[in-house]
Amino acid sequence: MYHERVARRKGSLYHERVRKILPVLLLPALAGCIFGSGEASRVERVPEELRRPRLVAPRVFDRHAYGDVTKVRAGQWASYEEGGRRITLAAVAAAGDATWIEVIEEGEPRQVSARLVGPDGVVRKAWYGEVSKDGTRSTVEPQSLEQNGSTAPPRLNETRREAVEETVVVGGRELKARGTSLRFEDLEGRLSEEITLWHPDVPPIYAGSVSGGLVRRKTGKSTVSLTGFGSDAKPLIEITR
Repeated sequence: MYHERVARRKGSLYHERVRKILPVLLLPALAGCIFGSGEASRVERVPEELRRPRLVAPRVFDRHAYGDVTKVRAGQWASYEEGGRRITLAAVAAAGDATWIEVIEEGEPRQVSARLVGPDGVVRKAWYGEVSKDGTRSTVEPQSLEQNGSTAPPRLNETRREAVEETVVVGGRELKARGTSLRFEDLEGRLSEEITLWHPDVPPIYAGSVSGGLVRRKTGKSTVSLTGFGSDAKPLIEITR
C-alpha cells in the first residue's frame, strides 16, 4: 500500500509539471504561426476599372421610339415626366449621317443608354452606364439589340378635331403652346380624346410636328409633360464613338 501511495503521488507530480510546461512550449509555436517568417502582407492599389461596379446591360429595341433624329441638332435635349417616370433625351454627338442619342432614366443613379440612331430610325449600336449624384460612374457595357415585338394600336376613327392654345410654364419660362384636340371612336363605339401641345422653341427630340417639339400630350389618364429643355447637352457616359 505504501508503494502504491508513493507511485500515485509521483504520478500526480509528473502530470502537474507537464501542465505547467506545455503552455511554455506552445508559445514559440504560436509565435511562429502569428509572426512567421513568411512574406508580409502588402497593400496594393486596385485598378480603377475593378473599383467600379460592372453592370449587366439591359436589352434595347433596334428601332428608335422617339422623334426624327434628322430634325435634331447635337446639343439639344428635353426632359419629360410621365406618371412617376422621368426621362431625358439628349442629342450628344453627330456621327456621319447618324446621331448619338442618350436616353436617360432620371433617378439615383441616372441610367443612361447611348444609342447611335440612323436617319431611318434604326438603332445601329447602343451602350449602357450609370451615373450617381456624387459623380461615381459605373463601367460602360454594350447593349444587345432586339426587335420590338409590340403590336400596333387598334385603328381609331377620328370624329372631331379642334385647335387649342395654352400658356404653359416650363423651367420658369412661359410658352404659348398650340396644338390640337382630337376625339376618336373605336370599333365598339367608345370615345376617347387626345390633346397635344407643341412649341417651336422645344427640340423635337421626344416627338415633333410642324409646330415644334412636344410640350404636353394627354390621352385618357396618361399625360406626358415637358419639364425642361435646352441646347447644351454633353455626353454622360464615355464610349468609343
